[in-house]
Amino acid sequence: MHMSKKTVLVMLSSYNGEKYIEQQIRSILAQRDVDVYLRIRDDGSVDDTKSIIKQLFAEFPGRIELIEGENIGLNASFFALIGTAEGFDYYAISDQDDYWLPEKLSVAIRSLEKENLDMPLLFASTSYLADDDLKPYGQTRRQVRPFTIYNTVIQNICPGHTQVMNNALLKFLQRDWETERIYVYDSWIMNIAMLYGKIIFSNSSFTLYRQHKGNQLGSGAGALGQLLESGKRVQKNKGSLYREQIRYLLECQKDKLEECGAAKEIGSFLKASSILERILYSFRGKLYRQRKMETMAFYFAYIVGKF
Repeated sequence: MHMSKKTVLVMLSSYNGEKYIEQQIRSILAQRDVDVYLRIRDDGSVDDTKSIIKQLFAEFPGRIELIEGENIGLNASFFALIGTAEGFDYYAISDQDDYWLPEKLSVAIRSLEKENLDMPLLFASTSYLADDDLKPYGQTRRQVRPFTIYNTVIQNICPGHTQVMNNALLKFLQRDWETERIYVYDSWIMNIAMLYGKIIFSNSSFTLYRQHKGNQLGSGAGALGQLLESGKRVQKNKGSLYREQIRYLLECQKDKLEECGAAKEIGSFLKASSILERILYSFRGKLYRQRKMETMAFYFAYIVGKF
């Protein structure tokens, strides 16, 4: 019996991405064994991004949709896209400057379809780190420890450009979030998936993830590079933004966090204010990152008030 291909809506937020966006769009629409449609929300670009997208309409009739929006920022733009999504089998998120390997979506769907599709499901994976010319030089973080809310609340190793979700998870995400309190959208998606469903992660890579000066958030090559990257974020006071996201998660998901037994733990983490209180919490805290060295670095940043 011939089985019809699964339909996937890829959601992409563009902003001044004229240099690489055509290459990315072509790699998305070249995905094998799936029917792919691309919905782009342009977040107020002032370069030729929108013109480049429109030039591809004729070559890919009915497969690209462009929403021309005002500049509201990355998080709000992606949540706006998520709010428009319906009618597809699966939904994926894309950056504007990467390159997808042809099997990326089909691998994700095969993994998801091994699970109970009535449950909110999120697939994610590592990516190949690549330079501007797409030459690989490393890999993003691998999963070495199990996912729990005690991990995902302080660390995201599921980059948005690798995320593929089912309809059950999409519905949980289509809420009126206070996006200004969310540090970064993909971390939020990971936490909601962890609370209400399941995360399926692959340590194999299916994306060439460009790392260049234009990237808002990056990931260093190898364990040391990733640790140094985390240190840079601490120096830039990104820890306080992450902390606000955790506070917001506790506020708006308190019942669910209490149900899974994590509300008190997260509340204690947020409540400790003095150095002594933070030191005491660090010795008994349940929060962890994927690698022990990263966990130690996290607690050091927490003790000195940088997280």
